[in-house]
Amino acid sequence: MRRRKFISVGSTGVWPLAAAFAILFTTPLQSRPGGIKDDTYACTSRGAAHWYTMQSLTPKGGQINKSCPIRLPKGTNVDVIKDDDDGYAVVIHLGKTWWVDGERVQ
Repeated sequence: MRRRKFISVGSTGVWPLAAAFAILFTTPLQSRPGGIKDDTYACTSRGAAHWYTMQSLTPKGGQINKSCPIRLPKGTNVDVIKDDDDGYAVVIHLGKTWWVDGERVQ
């Protein structure tokens, strides 16, 4: 029984191309720089942002929780990926994707 030899691609083969594709597909294609106009909480999903909005309409108001763990103060720089039709904006802050109130993003 013969052993198969391991074929090395080498540094000039496919790896630089694979690295270029990895960089291309991990960066947002249509983001724009933006800023936070007024203090807002950042949520981990659109559903969490909707729940926070509904909670903020109660007398107790919106509270920080595990789905909306950070507060973005006024003047925070973010990258805006898209604005939802429902009034939410998808932003990137410190390398993470967050859903925030669309009216508080410029």
